[in-house]
Amino acid sequence: MITTPEFKRQVSKLFGAEMRKLGFKGTGFNYKKETQNFLIAVHLEGNRWGGSSCTAHFAVHPKSIKRKVRGILDFKKLPTHRYEFKMGVGDDRETEKWEYSDLEEENLQLIQKIVARIKAKAIPVIELFCATPGLLDTFKISDMPDFHNNYIKKTGTAIATSDGRFAWAMAMIFEHTNLPKAKLFAEYCLSLSDAPDDSTFFGHQDLERISKA
Repeated sequence: MITTPEFKRQVSKLFGAEMRKLGFKGTGFNYKKETQNFLIAVHLEGNRWGGSSCTAHFAVHPKSIKRKVRGILDFKKLPTHRYEFKMGVGDDRETEKWEYSDLEEENLQLIQKIVARIKAKAIPVIELFCATPGLLDTFKISDMPDFHNNYIKKTGTAIATSDGRFAWAMAMIFEHTNLPKAKLFAEYCLSLSDAPDDSTFFGHQDLERISKA
């Protein structure tokens, strides 16, 4: 059975070439690009339990979110897993897995299938984020009670975050450009029955500050 390192050795050159065509830079399984307002990443992830399969993911981080639980963010060194909005390229909430082959030729064909899925599922969502007005501008408080389904309806893919965490991010993003909207999202997050207090959530003070602005 082929290992993830061997699979990576076989396909990383082709994967890198395809990602560079899409404007990304990187090595191995991790590729990033930057716009005026966002950090964007696409990456493959091997099976953490040692199986011969991988999944594909992408992430977007708004530059207006400049700090997290560990303090001020260094955008030049920010790892993908710390990007605020993380998504997969499967259908709806399903994480699609691709099985490696023991044959290099078949693995190269597999990468082409993965890249095709990235083009079909990730790139349109990335373009929605970056559009003017962008994806985030389309969200309203009325979307939040059924947040995950509404996110899928707007984008075609699922997002790995809670409605409360998304509301905090929206409050931070719009604090300096649309304060009334930022306040609505801050107040929504604070109103949740399981809203974290300042001892468990680093963003509690942000919510209080914005809601009282």
